[in-house]
Amino acid sequence: MDGRLLGVQYLIQSVYVVNEGGETLAAIPIGEFQIDEVLFGGFLSAIQMYSQRVSGKDLKELSLENYRIILSKSDRVFLVTIHDQNDKDAAKMNSKLLELVEGTLGDVITDETVELIREAATEASSAFERATDWASKML
Repeated sequence: MDGRLLGVQYLIQSVYVVNEGGETLAAIPIGEFQIDEVLFGGFLSAIQMYSQRVSGKDLKELSLENYRIILSKSDRVFLVTIHDQNDKDAAKMNSKLLELVEGTLGDVITDETVELIREAATEASSAFERATDWASKML
């Protein structure tokens, strides 16, 4: 779904659930960001292993062209949200989404979990857009 075709600019472009081995368990496109989910999962796994080796910590954020990639870990999987580069609330939106789906993320992702993630991510982007629009009209 292309957000521009619908007249909507999504701040969360996509959501991925990737296990520690780099296998993409769920790929949920919301906006314009599209990438091969198998390659993306492997890329994230390699970056995380490198970050662990160099700093001993998981990578939390990454920039890629016009996008911010926010990663958070839940048990044995990573919740990865792709945002517009100018999304100042990207980390907060990722955390809220993780809180919402905590406990449902595991080695098997159900259709219900995918739909829950899609709805929450779309609603978060829509709410932000409505607030921004309201604020611009008030100023």
